[in-house]
Amino acid sequence: MMEESIFLLKKLNNVYTDYYFSYCGFAKTESKHSFGPAIRDQYLIHIILEGEGYYSIKNQKYYLSKGQGFVIPPNVSTFYQADEKNPWSYVWMGIGGKNVDHYLEYLGINNDHLAFDVINSNDFKATVFECFAYEQDDLINEIVLQKQAYKFLELLVKSLAIPKQEIITKKMNPYVSQALEIISKQAHKNISIGSLSEQLSINPSYLSRLFKADIGSSIKEYINEIRLNIGNDLLSSTDYSIHEISELTGFTSSQTFSKAFKQSRGVTPSAYRKNRIGIGKMRLKNR
Repeated sequence: MMEESIFLLKKLNNVYTDYYFSYCGFAKTESKHSFGPAIRDQYLIHIILEGEGYYSIKNQKYYLSKGQGFVIPPNVSTFYQADEKNPWSYVWMGIGGKNVDHYLEYLGINNDHLAFDVINSNDFKATVFECFAYEQDDLINEIVLQKQAYKFLELLVKSLAIPKQEIITKKMNPYVSQALEIISKQAHKNISIGSLSEQLSINPSYLSRLFKADIGSSIKEYINEIRLNIGNDLLSSTDYSIHEISELTGFTSSQTFSKAFKQSRGVTPSAYRKNRIGIGKMRLKNR
């Protein structure tokens, strides 16, 4: 099953300092599809439309489902994954500006509370899909997108005015949290269970058991999935060649990357790229 997605990335021609639209998108994910580890320059807000999954930041995991949302702060490594049996679909909007911190803090969204409930997720979906009509590079479209960013904020304000339900969270083992940080920085290198355990000064078998218990997959499977997901993102959001992407994702050759991708995704990298839809081209930091 292919992941269905569409996104819009705008390079602004005018300077907006207080609060501004950066990008938005929609994705209907496949089973256990994951994104990250990644670091963003702006705030990225996700609203879950269907299904469920989890969101991991630092040493905290949020288990979330339809009718909830989560915030990815700038300059923090994050990871999120769709449920195996009931994978999620969601919309997202990237927002920048010096007032974003203030607005989110006012709504009770901060480093200790990064997930929330929403009143009507379809309103957020409509707001994001309206943005796709304004991809043309002119002042009118740019201004309308700023209006859409404020509309998204208005929906957040209305949603967060309702009583909050309890959101299930879990503390990760500190060794697992540190391992995720190392993998996020070294996934494109020749990283292994042995090198991880050596860096953490812990027994490899013990680390493997801790990792499996917290993440639900082996370290080797996780690293391979991270590399392939980075490949997913680069295929759909950049003009890099298959050879360049294989190097950026830590595979020894484009043939090795293509073989692993085909085994995991059921299609070749070229076919995957052809079937993805994007408006604009996105280049991600620390990918």
